[in-house]
Amino acid sequence: MEIYLPIAGIYINIFYIIALGLVVGFFSGMLGIGGGIILNPVLIKLGVPPIVTVGSSIAQMVGATVSGFISHLKLKNIDLKMGWIMVFSGFFGGGIGVILAKYLEELGHFKEVVLSFYTFYLGFTGITMLVDFLKHKKKEKKESKLTIFIKNLPLKMKFQFTEVSIFVPVGIGFTAGFLAAIMGVGGGFVIIPALIYLANFPVNKAIGMSLFQMIFVTSFLTYFHATVNMGVDIVLALILMIGSSFGAVFGAAVGQMIKKEYTKLILALLVLTVSVISFYQLFFEKKSPKPEMSISHNLISDFAVNHPSLYAVSVIIVSLVVGTIISMVTHRLKVLIEIYLEKRKFSK
Repeated sequence: MEIYLPIAGIYINIFYIIALGLVVGFFSGMLGIGGGIILNPVLIKLGVPPIVTVGSSIAQMVGATVSGFISHLKLKNIDLKMGWIMVFSGFFGGGIGVILAKYLEELGHFKEVVLSFYTFYLGFTGITMLVDFLKHKKKEKKESKLTIFIKNLPLKMKFQFTEVSIFVPVGIGFTAGFLAAIMGVGGGFVIIPALIYLANFPVNKAIGMSLFQMIFVTSFLTYFHATVNMGVDIVLALILMIGSSFGAVFGAAVGQMIKKEYTKLILALLVLTVSVISFYQLFFEKKSPKPEMSISHNLISDFAVNHPSLYAVSVIIVSLVVGTIISMVTHRLKVLIEIYLEKRKFSK
């Protein structure tokens, strides 16, 4: 069964998108990462224009982060002082990323740049995480040169959970916003490890800070991508959001059964796998003509073209509303799964 994506201008099998959303959500829930690192290379492979892939991936994150954001706000896992510094830094980095994406898309090189980021950034990250896992297995704990460098940075500030140079949250926020705009990945993939390794944050606090930054920055980037690049397909974003939200529930349940040190290993291997796939697409896959952004005349695309700002705001509002509704349904499903697992555990 094929569905038409009005902004992407292509027909695509809806079951592929739902299945992709479920898989992405499963790994997101199990490993605590944004699913963009898996999602975007596959969407590009399926023929979705890269600029729409990135923009729509960001848009679906707006709704997907609602539940976690509210939960961590209630748990007081968010340092508002550091959070707002990261948010505004993310606006700046993301703005530069969106403008660069527009320029590269016009030159016809955006796909190559996106795949290059996935190849080399994820390759470096995956190798780093794998080495860190192996070091911990050997119980070697040495203070790295990077840690020493961070400690010696000037302009230290006292925050709720740590004391660190203001350059750290500014740098983390800027980088997360820039990479989200270019790669369509959630800031959590940058923010969580950065706060843990560079600012000595506890894991739960780092996740809360990541969600706080993401909900504002992804809303900003959704607006920017929709108005500057016309790169947000609301149909694609909503299908992905529904699939990934339900997949995340089952992923989280599986994640509770896995030892945390092995979670890091699985994440490292997953990241390296995506890096290798992106490397193959970049250097060995037969070059195809740049996908044309065919602006067909339908209700959604006409609305997006004639009223870009209103369309962008509508996408953000719809994402937040749908995300809130889905989070209530998935929360109930999560409770039922937890009850089932407890009964199974008790019966043993």
